[in-house]
Amino acid sequence: MEDWQALVADERVLVTRDILRYNDMDDNGHLNNSVFTVLCESGRVHYFRERVTPHLPDHTFFVIARIAIDFKAEAFYPGEALTATWLEHLGRSSLRVRQKIMSADKIVAEAEGVCVVMDEATRKPFPIPDATRAALEPLLHAP
Repeated sequence: MEDWQALVADERVLVTRDILRYNDMDDNGHLNNSVFTVLCESGRVHYFRERVTPHLPDHTFFVIARIAIDFKAEAFYPGEALTATWLEHLGRSSLRVRQKIMSADKIVAEAEGVCVVMDEATRKPFPIPDATRAALEPLLHAP
């Protein structure tokens, strides 16, 4: 719990709150593994809207290229999930985000996502512009 508190106290980390629904459960009575990707998406989209997208050129957008999730513990209904999201790495045309998901006062999953900047017209990867890079570099965090 102390690690969580230190993580979310960092202003570079953004926390997203989601309510767990009854239909999120599987036959084993815990949160279905597919729902974890939805929680990651919710946190990632929130992070991008708040911290990343305002610094992108108008003709670009992000797509998810890779997601990896390590399941740490079960999560149950009723409850909520808190997803902490932060920027870990900037590449030429991609960035890597890290996430921790907490439910019922325990870390239930950790995730890594790689997102690629795309050009709307060509639908090809687009290099992160210098101005965007300058705005995002202060957000880099590697706990």
